[in-house]
Amino acid sequence: MRKSDKKIDNDIIRRLTALCEEAKYDYTGFEWLTHEVNYQRFPQSLKVLLVFNDEVAEPAMLQSLRDLIPKVQDALEPVIGGRLPAAQIEAAREHSVH
Repeated sequence: MRKSDKKIDNDIIRRLTALCEEAKYDYTGFEWLTHEVNYQRFPQSLKVLLVFNDEVAEPAMLQSLRDLIPKVQDALEPVIGGRLPAAQIEAAREHSVH
């Protein structure tokens, strides 16, 4: 990873961490988020994954996803120089072992 890529990645992490800390308290079932990116194809390769616990109902998870997409876009807009397409923001369930 180039030095400039590392700087961008740190900025993405900082912004997503702030959003994550806020979202954990505001959205039912939201647990954490992560991202992946190939800096040779940035920002087109940037993907953000929002993880929800496996106990949240599907409609509630999908509503939270819809509500969080613009927040992710707002958080990352200064880093990527535009709006991250909603298709690059996904939701998944975190399966816990009981």
